[in-house]
Amino acid sequence: MDYEKLIFELLDTEPAVFGGAVINPKKELVFQTENWDLQQEIDEIIDAIEEAQKTDGKNPGRIQIMKITYMIVEFTPERIIATNVSRKGHIIIAMHEGWALVAFIDPNKGPRDALFNVQSFVRRLCE
Repeated sequence: MDYEKLIFELLDTEPAVFGGAVINPKKELVFQTENWDLQQEIDEIIDAIEEAQKTDGKNPGRIQIMKITYMIVEFTPERIIATNVSRKGHIIIAMHEGWALVAFIDPNKGPRDALFNVQSFVRRLCE
């Protein structure tokens, strides 16, 4: 699987997505766009993903990426949606069969504008 090609296809398909990253089932960050660096917060992101997979998972309430704090507004085994209250953007973390696709969403759009495409693309990681 060419992760870069997949993410750039997502960026072309969904104009609300400004950046993306792929986390594999081994919990490794295998790709991220150049405009976005998740290295510092990868453990926090993976912890949130693992917690969302539990039947009694507890929403951590927030997630921080590149020193910007996002409030988690939806927390399910399929997705985590978070938004920055200072209008600095939104985050969608879509999960499927151990894979995770992390997308940074345009601050001028709503995260739901891009949700369908982000979830469709995470499923393609399993093909």
